Amino acid sequence: MADVQAVSTIVAVLSVLVGVVFAVLELRHLARTRRTDVILRIYDRFGSREIVDAIMKIGSAKIESFEDYMKKYGIADTVQVIEIFDEVGILLEQGLVDIDLVDNLFGPSLNTAWESNIQTLINGLRKNSKQPSFFSHVDYLYKRLNTYKGEKFET
Repeated sequence: MADVQAVSTIVAVLSVLVGVVFAVLELRHLARTRRTDVILRIYDRFGSREIVDAIMKIGSAKIESFEDYMKKYGIADTVQVIEIFDEVGILLEQGLVDIDLVDNLFGPSLNTAWESNIQTLINGLRKNSKQPSFFSHVDYLYKRLNTYKGEKFET
């Protein structure tokens, strides 16, 4: 009789352990799915015609200075694009999104935009608003992605 009780106790304990392991794995999967969903929602907005046109305008603009750009094109498109990159930078800095996914989705566009006019425009916005940390997460995103690319190719 004692053997039956011992076996049933072991089975009960094993059942609880299996249930806990399954719950932990399921929670990890849900967290990853949620992180992916967040970045894909931003990417969906990023791929809108309005944002694509704004990125093309920013990237192809031949400007002398921030003031020159503002006179020719205004601020609306610029802020929309920079805000998206800033949001992604915040999520990445907080560890809420996967860097590999961010790199694949935003890396090429960010590098192209940064190297053309985004950096100049962000610096101009900071200067005009007297906010030196304005859109600082875009800086973080750019630096982190470039560091990640270096790490990725070293291995």
